Amino acid sequence: MKHIWFSVSLLAGSLFTPLQVSAQFSSAEALLQEMGNATQSLTYELAFINLSQQAIVSVRYRHAIINGIPIAQIMQMDGSRREIVQRGNEISYFEPGLDAFSLNGDHIIDYLPAVIFADFTQLKKYYNFIDVGRTHIGDRPCRVVRITSKDEVRYNYILLIDEKTHLPLRIDLLDRDSETLEQFRVVSSIIGGDIDNAMRVITRLNMPPMLVIPSLEKVVFNWKVGKLPDGFTEVSRNRRKLSNADSLESIMFSDGLFSFSVNVTNADKTGKLEHPLRRGHRTIYSVIRGANEVTIIGELPLSTAKRVAAGVAFIGAN
Repeated sequence: MKHIWFSVSLLAGSLFTPLQVSAQFSSAEALLQEMGNATQSLTYELAFINLSQQAIVSVRYRHAIINGIPIAQIMQMDGSRREIVQRGNEISYFEPGLDAFSLNGDHIIDYLPAVIFADFTQLKKYYNFIDVGRTHIGDRPCRVVRITSKDEVRYNYILLIDEKTHLPLRIDLLDRDSETLEQFRVVSSIIGGDIDNAMRVITRLNMPPMLVIPSLEKVVFNWKVGKLPDGFTEVSRNRRKLSNADSLESIMFSDGLFSFSVNVTNADKTGKLEHPLRRGHRTIYSVIRGANEVTIIGELPLSTAKRVAAGVAFIGAN
């Protein structure tokens, strides 16, 4: 695996050398908007791999619009052959050995980089969109766009977008040192063809029951989160009972591209005062604050997670 990742890193370094920037090209934001529109309107199939330091996952994704309804299917080609199907606003999950279920949603979020479905009009407040120029990948001409955070406390992206179809061909998630954390790479694609007919079976499929998530009253905690990077807002909060004497309190934040949660439990007196861990793009950082343990989990650099944890204030604490 180390040899594979080293080869990918070398390729990433050499890929952008011959790029030529031209002022006549449309803006980087327009390129990103075209990509978002193409992924949600075209009839196509993408075979791609998700590459990280932990694993290589092979996936096939199909998408079509049938009778005005978005129909999509994603299948993991190795291992358990996990399958996810979209019909309109129903997203259904099928996995061997587990009960199938459905959730509400407007697109499949698993395996696909979140940037594909992002609201770029909103994101441009917090990110720079840079048109780097042109290159080729797999003998396909494409445009290269960098997405960098304006405050430099978040991860960045490089996207290679097919000039003809506007579909993404490669997406690299980079840390602040421009090291590749994860890569989405298309290995083959089909536009149109028989995909529409192949996807029509989903329109007649008996979808599994909808998983009902009860609406909860907004809970109040005796702690609050301090200053966050610009653009991050609260999207949910909950309290879950772990035992008769302990509970887990969580708040989820998102800026529309990355997300993370702040979690508070009673501190384990035998635990470490500080425990940092990063696996690919996901950071887990725990720190003991008096009688409480604060844990940050999500898509943040470790230094940013530490600042968020340090900003958690306990109401009434000295």
